[in-house]
Amino acid sequence: MDARERLASEAGRCAYCGFCEQACPTLPLGSHRGYGPRGRVLLARLLAEDKIEPTRELVASLYTCTLCGACLIYCPAGIDVVNVVRLARMLAAEKLVGEG
Repeated sequence: MDARERLASEAGRCAYCGFCEQACPTLPLGSHRGYGPRGRVLLARLLAEDKIEPTRELVASLYTCTLCGACLIYCPAGIDVVNVVRLARMLAAEKLVGEG
């Protein structure tokens, strides 16, 4: 399974319940839910499924995550949000470099 498939699989398990958001230190600082774990997981899934392209806003969302893992404590599905964000960063970079 390649990185895109791993990302789509892991992010696809998210029920978007929002429990993770209570622990996220960056969500209150952002301008929308994309700056929290639930939004980042959704953006990562859409990116992995080629439903969206990396934009400046998407990159900002991914790179404002501190990778602290606080969200992992609250996720009832046990999604490794830190790994999802890392893989999404890698995929976004690959897509952006491919365009350049």
